[in-house]
Amino acid sequence: MFKNALAGTVALLLVTSSSALAQAGLTSNVATVALTATKNPTLTVSPNASTATLASITDNSNANNFTPVSVTTAWNLTAGSSVRLIGWFATPAQALVNGTDLIPSSKVEGRVGATAYAPFSAAAVGGVGVAAGSLQLFSQAVAAGSYFGTRTDQLDLRLNLAGTTTMAGDYTGTLNLQAIVQ
Repeated sequence: MFKNALAGTVALLLVTSSSALAQAGLTSNVATVALTATKNPTLTVSPNASTATLASITDNSNANNFTPVSVTTAWNLTAGSSVRLIGWFATPAQALVNGTDLIPSSKVEGRVGATAYAPFSAAAVGGVGVAAGSLQLFSQAVAAGSYFGTRTDQLDLRLNLAGTTTMAGDYTGTLNLQAIVQ
C-alpha cells in the first residue's frame, strides 16, 4: 500500500510539474492606455514696478517724465500673427485725479524703446482698452517658429501739459497694461 501511495504521489508530481512547465513563458494579451496631455496657451504681462512717479509737475511743458517701468511680455501660443501690448485708462477723462481736478488720458503719453511719445487717446485694439483712452505700445509678429517668446521693454511715460495749467496737489491714476494675440 505504501508502494501504491508513493507511486500515486510521484505520478501527481510529474503531472503537476509538466503542467507548470507548460505554462512557463505564457504571456497575456497586450493592453494599451492612450496618453494625452494639454499645455494651454499663455500670454502674460509683468511690470517690474507697480508705481511710476513724477516728483513735480511743470505746467505748460511736456518735460513731465515719470520714472520708467520695465515691462516683460511672455507668450506660449498655438496660433496668431502678432502679440500686441496695449496701455489704457478705464476712464479717459479722468486718467489722473486730484480731488475734482482731472488730467485726461490725452495728456498722458507713452512709448516703448526709441519710438515717439504718443497720447493714450486711441481706440481699443481687438477688445483690449477703451475708446479714446488706449495706446498700442508694440506689435510683435509671431508665426509657427516664434509662438513661444518673451520680450522686455522700457515703458516711458510723461505728462504733456503744453498749454495746460494744473492745480497743486497729488494726482493719482491707474494705467492698465494688457497684451492681445491677433
